[in-house]
Amino acid sequence: MKTYAVRKALRSSIHSQFCYFGNGTLTNGTIWDLSETGWRATGEYPLPAGTETTVSITLHDGKTSLNILIDGAIVRWSRGLDMGWEITRMDEENRARLMDFFNQFEPTAPIKDTTDEIHWY
Repeated sequence: MKTYAVRKALRSSIHSQFCYFGNGTLTNGTIWDLSETGWRATGEYPLPAGTETTVSITLHDGKTSLNILIDGAIVRWSRGLDMGWEITRMDEENRARLMDFFNQFEPTAPIKDTTDEIHWY
């Protein structure tokens, strides 16, 4: 049986760096798809679904780099180094920066992952 969950917002394709705590160490990764509520990424250290941690994202808008601190993000699914993340806690200043960045782009179609599951965070 296939498992489906409806995303809260559509994702846009991007290529950005992020840092997260994995195994007690600050670890890097790459975000491939981003929405106002979460992202799909590949990390250097795998985290199991259900792990919640602080995350720092660096977004590039073509002119400047924006550093966004996310106080809490939870791994919703994990397959090796590929993970789907959902934002659980973020202050208003960082939320406004994320929304300003995200609003520059037209939303894209929902993204189907490599399994038969469709995740809509």
